[in-house]
Amino acid sequence: MSGVRYRVRQFLRGLVTTASSDLSSSALELLNERELQLFNRMLPFDRAHSLNVFERISEIDSSNRPLQTAALLHDVGKGKPLMIHRVALVVAQEVSRFNPSQWRNAPARTFRRNIFNLSNHAEVGARFLEAAGSDPTVVEIVRGRSPETMAESDLLMTVDSQC
Repeated sequence: MSGVRYRVRQFLRGLVTTASSDLSSSALELLNERELQLFNRMLPFDRAHSLNVFERISEIDSSNRPLQTAALLHDVGKGKPLMIHRVALVVAQEVSRFNPSQWRNAPARTFRRNIFNLSNHAEVGARFLEAAGSDPTVVEIVRGRSPETMAESDLLMTVDSQC
């Protein structure tokens, strides 16, 4: 149930966050035009969260630009889920052995597709970043499966879980 505690904690922080979801100049200079569009299409909650992750990553490693960029863009694959999608996914994953991969081909903007995107947002986001012309290292950090970027992916996931 520790996964539930983490998700509840992250949800509550999002409800009370007063952080701006506007990019600082240091963050803005990392993104190309299409990446900026991806960032701006995220919900304010997710933008504020990504900025918190970016700030923490920048404190830890101020020279790793791909990692900082990945921190800003790691949640772009979520799309624009409603709160009910987030809650439904958490409950389904904790109560049963629910596997949303069966909903991969559901029509866009449907309940099922939103659940699939949330549960697979790293891969969905990596594909968006590839299409946006992102640095391949950024793409692989977000995807989280490449041996070459595993240390950065692990750090991103750790910081993500703390913000």
